[in-house]
Amino acid sequence: MTDITVARGISTARWVKGLLALVITVLALWGARDLHVEADVVSALSGNSEGYLAYAAFQDRFQLGAADEALLVRADDLADPEAFEALENLILDLQFTDGVAEVVSLFSLPAEGTTTPLILADDTAPLEQRFDTFAQAGPAAGALVTAERNAALLHVIAVPGAERGEIASALPDLIATAAPLSVAAVGQAEVERQISENLIRDQTLVTPVAVLICIFVGAWILRSIRAVLVCAAPAICGVLWFMGLLGWAGEALDPWLSTLPMLVMVLAFADTLHLFYASREEGGLDKAVHNVMPAAFMTSLTSALALASFGFAGSDALWGLAVWGPAAVFSGFASVFLLFPLLSRLLIRGEVNHPAGFSYVMRPAQSGLLHPRTMAVVAVVVVIGLIPGVNSTDPDFSLSEHIRDDSPLGHDLSFMEDEGLGSASLFVVVDDTDGEPGLSATDGDRIATVAGLTLSGRNSIETDEAPMVPERFRADDGLAVALPVLVPLGNGPERFGAELERLQSGLEDAGLEDVARLAGQSLLAHEVVPETVDAMRSSFYIALAAISFVVALSQRSIALAFLATAISALPMMAIEGVLFLSGRGMTMTAAIALTVAFGIAVDNTIHYLNRWKHSKGPRGTRLGEALGHAGPPMVASTLIMTLGFGATLLSATASMPQFGVFVISALWMALIAALWFLPALIRLVRQKEI
Repeated sequence: MTDITVARGISTARWVKGLLALVITVLALWGARDLHVEADVVSALSGNSEGYLAYAAFQDRFQLGAADEALLVRADDLADPEAFEALENLILDLQFTDGVAEVVSLFSLPAEGTTTPLILADDTAPLEQRFDTFAQAGPAAGALVTAERNAALLHVIAVPGAERGEIASALPDLIATAAPLSVAAVGQAEVERQISENLIRDQTLVTPVAVLICIFVGAWILRSIRAVLVCAAPAICGVLWFMGLLGWAGEALDPWLSTLPMLVMVLAFADTLHLFYASREEGGLDKAVHNVMPAAFMTSLTSALALASFGFAGSDALWGLAVWGPAAVFSGFASVFLLFPLLSRLLIRGEVNHPAGFSYVMRPAQSGLLHPRTMAVVAVVVVIGLIPGVNSTDPDFSLSEHIRDDSPLGHDLSFMEDEGLGSASLFVVVDDTDGEPGLSATDGDRIATVAGLTLSGRNSIETDEAPMVPERFRADDGLAVALPVLVPLGNGPERFGAELERLQSGLEDAGLEDVARLAGQSLLAHEVVPETVDAMRSSFYIALAAISFVVALSQRSIALAFLATAISALPMMAIEGVLFLSGRGMTMTAAIALTVAFGIAVDNTIHYLNRWKHSKGPRGTRLGEALGHAGPPMVASTLIMTLGFGATLLSATASMPQFGVFVISALWMALIAALWFLPALIRLVRQKEI
C-alpha cells in the first residue's frame, strides 16, 4: 500500500481533526512564549483561612518579608581584625544601598542601658573577648553568629513598597568586594529565585529527557519507531497545548502546577497505548477508537474530578490547581482524540509487528484469576498492611523544601539550621500602650520585655526616653512595632513548634499574651500547611465518592463502583505507606502525588472494566479475555512511565525526585491491583455474570 493510497483512505473528518490539531499546536507555541515561572511559595498558602488572613493583616500594617534578603557571611574567624573590618564595611554598604531600610546583624544588639552595639561597647577589649561577651547576650546572639565565629547572618530589610528582587540586583557587586569574607544570599527571596531557575531548567531539560526515555522504551515495547511516534505524539502535544494555554492566560508555572505536565504525559500515553494495542486486534483502528476512546474520556473525567476536588481545600494556589488541573487533563485527551486516529492511518502499516505481550506477567495474572479467593485474601492482607500508614503522617512544610540538599544553597541552609542561624521570617507584634501613634516612654518596658525573648536581650535600665525602634519595624498606623525573631529558614515543624512554645510561654509569663502576638511567613506555614494538607486529604474522599458515582452510572453496578473505588485507593495508600515507613511528613508535593496516583489507578481500572464490557466470549472466559487485552498496555505504560519518571532524579528541584518516587510506587501498586486484585474480586462478586 503506497503513501498516496493510505492518504486517500483517510476520512475527511480525520483530516479536519488533524488540521484543528495543527492550528491548536501553532497557537500553543505562540502562547507558550509568554509562559513564565513564579516561585512565591508563601502564595501557595493564601486563601481564606484564619492563619492567612492574620498574615495578610500583618503584611498590610508592616509590609515585611516580601522584598527582604538574608546573607550568610563566612570567614575563618570573624574576630580576625581584617575579617571584622570587612564585615563592618559590608553592613555599611548595605545600609546605603537603594531599597534597604535596615540591616539586622550582630551590630543590632545594644549593650545594656545604651544604644551602642554590644560588639562595639568596649573597643579596648580584644575582638575574641568581645565576641565571647556577645555570645552570652541572649537567644538572638546565637541566631546571628556561630559559636565558632566562622559565620554570621545578615537580614536585609527592604523599605516599604520595595519590589521583589530590588535589593538582589545590588548584591553581586557588594559580594564581589567583600574579601576576605565569603558571602551568599540565603533568604526566602533567594530560595524563590532558585526554585524559579530550577523550574525553568526542568521544563527545558528534565521534561524533554523524560519524553525521550518514553520514546526509546516505547519503541522497544511496540517494536516499531512509527508506532511509538503515534503513541507519543499526542502526549507531547497535550503537554504543549497545556503550556500554551497557561501562556495565553498569563498564568505562572509554580512548583505545584509544574507537576501537571507529567500527569498529562502519564494519562495520554497510557490511553494511546490502550488504543494502539486494541488497533492490532480484529476490527482494526475503527473498532479500537469506537471501543477504547470512551474509556479514555472516562479516565480523563475521573482524573479531572480528582484535581477539581482541590477547590475545597481553601487555598488560592490549590484553587489554581483545581482549575488548571482539569484543563491539563483534557488537553491530553483532546490531543489523543484529534491525533491518534489520523497518525495511525498515516504511519501504521500492516507489516508493523505486534507489540510485546508480556507473557511473563500475564500468565501469573491469568493464574491469579483462576484462584479468586486466594487473590482476595492477598488483597485484604495488602490493605491491612497499608492501613497503618493511612492518615498517620503529620503534615510537613519547610520554606526550603524545594531546594536540593546537595546544591550550594542547600548546603548553606543545612549549615544555618545546624548552627541555629536564623532569618527574620517570624515577628512578635507588640501593641502600643497608650493608643496614641508613635512610641513613648511607657512603651519602653513592654518592648524591652518582648525584646528579651526575641532580638536584643532585656534592657533593665529604666529611662524616660522613648524606646529606640527602627522606623521600618513600626506599623503604618504607629500603633504597634514588630520585633524580629531569628529562626532557621529550614526548621521543621518540631523545632519550630518548640520555638513557638518558648515565645508564647515567655509572653504569658510576662502577662503580655493579650497585647503581643506572633506573625510572619514561618508562622503562616506552621499554621496553614496542616490545615491545607487535611483539606487536600478530605478532597480525596470527595473525589473517591465522585468516581464511585461515575463508575456506578457507567457500569450500572454499585458493587463494581465500590470495587473500582477501593482498587483506585490502593496506590494512594501505597504512597502514604512510603511516607510512614520513611518517617517523612505529608508535604503538599506528596499530597499532589496522591492525585496523580489516583489518576493512574482509575485509568487502569476503567480500561479493564471497559474491556470486560466489550468482551464477546463465553461467560466463563470474559474476565480472562478482558485481562488478556487490557493487561499488556497496562504493563507497557507502567514500564514506560517508570523510566520516564526516573528522569525526575535529574531535577534541580528537590521536591520533583520525591514526586517521581511517589508516582513510581503508585504505578506499580496500580498495576498489581488492576492485574491481580480487580479481576479476581469481580469474579467473586459477579459470579452469575462472568
